[in-house]
Amino acid sequence: MKNKLHLIADPLCGWCFGAAPLLSATRQIPDLTIVLHCGGLFSGPNSQLLEAGMRQYILSHHERILQLTGQDVGEKFHTLLDSGKAMLDSTPPIRGILTAEAATGAALDYYQALIKAHFIDGRPVTETQTLQAIAEECGIDGERYSQAFAELDESAVSAHILATRQFMHEVGSQGFPSFVFEQGSQRQLINHHHYYDDPQGWQKRLEKLLAESREQTMH
Repeated sequence: MKNKLHLIADPLCGWCFGAAPLLSATRQIPDLTIVLHCGGLFSGPNSQLLEAGMRQYILSHHERILQLTGQDVGEKFHTLLDSGKAMLDSTPPIRGILTAEAATGAALDYYQALIKAHFIDGRPVTETQTLQAIAEECGIDGERYSQAFAELDESAVSAHILATRQFMHEVGSQGFPSFVFEQGSQRQLINHHHYYDDPQGWQKRLEKLLAESREQTMH
């Protein structure tokens, strides 16, 4: 029986950036399949050009994220926010993630690279050219990625976001990120908030869940 950890996230979510070390720690655990679900925080009617009020809101959140997680955005992210051209639209980067998965099964590598590109390097991750460049930096063949991107239209992205929202409702998730441990037909929402500054503690917590799961399977 394969154990899974579902990560419900959004590539433009500051708290998902804060939880990046938790994902890196999770990926160190053998025999644990990680499934990424993207929820479209700034998709559809929520997409917007980043204006002064939203900029201030984002920066105040990042102060709290830094306090709790130790994850600090780069100076280039501030430059991006100040440019007056920054779009908050989760749909293009989610399309990039789904394309990476379709092309090579590398959704998690791509997601992690995307988070860094946005929050540390201040790159415009809503632009197709940037999404393509990130794919190539992840070792994905550019032509293969480009073809998969063209084949994946926005309706497929919308369907993924809708399915994620339904999954959130089913498991009782209140926001991004959320971690859900799945064992057989059982799903358990794992509270990660106490571990933001303790990736090793988070890893041990998951390893304990895995050990308990194996024990139950043997009985």
